[in-house]
Amino acid sequence: SEMEHTAADPVVVGRGELLAAESLAEFAARGTRSSVTVRTPDADALAAALSGGLLDETGTGGDRGSVGGTISAVNPLVSLQSSLNSQDNREVLRYRTDNRQVTDQYLRIIALDEFNGVKWEASGRSLTDVPERLPTPQGLGDPVRQTATEVRTNISAAGNYGQRYLPMPYPATQVDIPGRWRYEPAGRTLVGDQTGKDRFQTVQGVQYTVRSLQLRPTAQQLSAAPKPPAAVVAEYTKLPDNLPPIVRETARQVTRGTRDDYAAAARLQDWFASSGGFRYDTKVDSGTGSMAIARFLQDREGFCIHFAFSMAAMSRSLGIPARVAVGFTPGTQQADGSMSVSMKNAHAWPELYFEGIGWTRFEPTPGQGSTPDYARPEAPVAQPTAPTALPSQSAQAPAPAASASDECPPDMKKLGECGGAAAGADTGAGQGGPSAGAVLGWVAAGLAVAGLPLLPMLWRSRLRARRLAAGEVLAAWRELGDAAWDVGIPPDEALSPRSAAQRVVVLGKLEPDAAEAALRVAGAVERLLYA
Repeated sequence: SEMEHTAADPVVVGRGELLAAESLAEFAARGTRSSVTVRTPDADALAAALSGGLLDETGTGGDRGSVGGTISAVNPLVSLQSSLNSQDNREVLRYRTDNRQVTDQYLRIIALDEFNGVKWEASGRSLTDVPERLPTPQGLGDPVRQTATEVRTNISAAGNYGQRYLPMPYPATQVDIPGRWRYEPAGRTLVGDQTGKDRFQTVQGVQYTVRSLQLRPTAQQLSAAPKPPAAVVAEYTKLPDNLPPIVRETARQVTRGTRDDYAAAARLQDWFASSGGFRYDTKVDSGTGSMAIARFLQDREGFCIHFAFSMAAMSRSLGIPARVAVGFTPGTQQADGSMSVSMKNAHAWPELYFEGIGWTRFEPTPGQGSTPDYARPEAPVAQPTAPTALPSQSAQAPAPAASASDECPPDMKKLGECGGAAAGADTGAGQGGPSAGAVLGWVAAGLAVAGLPLLPMLWRSRLRARRLAAGEVLAAWRELGDAAWDVGIPPDEALSPRSAAQRVVVLGKLEPDAAEAALRVAGAVERLLYA
């Protein structure tokens, strides 16, 4: 097959060279801009496997005839599915950061902003020299900018990672990197410049430092965002004419009753991630363009590109500017404090535009990455597992004396237990003390107050028994999380079940048997939700 790019002379790749490159996808991901001819007996099968779908083997954009003037490189999506399914989970990046919310620090490579019905791709845009300080992100206003923190991340790329696009936290404000790089302002990406005939700068083996903004928009700010500029709406809500009606119809149905674009976006995200019955599966065929999205909405199984592409297309159908970002989830923390990013951290996610905030990440893929604080339905309450309305009637202090009754028996009246002073009773000067009823009331109140500290324990014991008696996986998972919270390990909803269980094992210093049991519960949850 041929992959036509901008350069002149063809480069012929023999069978041995192809095997050394490990796969056509990985070879393409290196960003070669020459015409590549693959001569192997399996070339047709390889081409068929990679062509014409949500994954595209060329993925070029811009002016093919220029050199270094516009983006015209291989779409990183070409290797995303093969990376997720690869048995060789090699490390591609290692980094250290002073970002205290590292679980939210995705490493973004490129933004795909054009959907032509066949594929999503990066539109051709002019490149400029990399400025010393990158300009203010598009759409970012002062209220959100003033609450942001600039963080520093030092990144080392593996010697076998030959990507032309530079992985960076978003939005980057400054990049210190050796080599020859160019800057694309709309997507805020860096792409390797030409270094010779058919040769281009890549991230292979490079060490670099990125300063970026850790933005903290609130749900209220997103909800109150004014309408975006007309030019942004016109460019980033374009949809192909062949978009199946199910995309628009499903978007309207899922978001019915929402009052603004943010509420609609959050509803879409939650529908994909939890309430819509979708299943995460990296083995699903990528399919073809618009029809692939329609099939995904019907079959409800796929991996990150299906979730990202579908949410972006549905958002556009609602008039919300949207594009798709490609890169990596934050990776895995190592014993020395560094973060390791492997091939299986390859990911795609939608970015939606809100005026005053700018391009904003959402996470519709279930069990992958982390849901941003602003996009969660509600924040976890910072108190023990008992609900706010825990105290029952027994927790309320009784009245000092029993209330009077018109039908109080005569013998009770004599004891003064029908309220106030006993009717008709002799009350001399020496009999002015409290009645027996009042004393009993005070004793009951004292016992109730003394028993208040025991109520959470009693409530938790009852809840635990009910959950475990149900024999359901999710009930056991909730009980595990609450048991951890009881001993001072609050939940972190940004983590996957497996990561959450590992966190409990480490922070709770569990014995081997208990640790194994916790991980078994997490495995059962993942099988139930995603298998």
